[in-house]
Amino acid sequence: MTSSSVVTAAKSSHFAAKPRSAAHARLFKAAVVPDSIDDDVSTVIEYPETEEARRNYISPQTKRPVTEFQYRVYDACRQVPRGSYTTYKAISDHLGSGPRAVGTALSKNPFCPLPIPCHRVLTTDCYIGGFSGDTKSKIFWKKAKLEKEGLGFDDKGFVTPSMQQPRFFNSFK
Repeated sequence: MTSSSVVTAAKSSHFAAKPRSAAHARLFKAAVVPDSIDDDVSTVIEYPETEEARRNYISPQTKRPVTEFQYRVYDACRQVPRGSYTTYKAISDHLGSGPRAVGTALSKNPFCPLPIPCHRVLTTDCYIGGFSGDTKSKIFWKKAKLEKEGLGFDDKGFVTPSMQQPRFFNSFK
């Protein structure tokens, strides 16, 4: 990871007085650990690179074409390096959209875990967030994937404070 791939607190207002959400802590406490954990972070799924391939691609999840907005979200998410994370807000700021729209697009990501590592996108308060549109049990998959890539979490589902700023990525192109 190069020094240009992370942003210091001086360059980002992302960490200015962001209290932890009590609602997020309650969500994590209520989540149910699944019988098996998918921590795969190495499977690469073919990603349409050309305009024609993107127009013709049908998502196996939704049985519908991937939208232009979804591709914009996926292209941004694709830039987040292994061992780092970003937030729904950071991607939405980059795209000029809203964090919920980014989350909705990522919940339908048919290119996970690679080349579109949506597991690397968290909430602004550094909470694990949902995964594949699920906040009840698949968050443990997301957590396992991120831990395998070197991120640490506390017992409430938040990135450990010592990793929050150094591992935050928002150098989108």
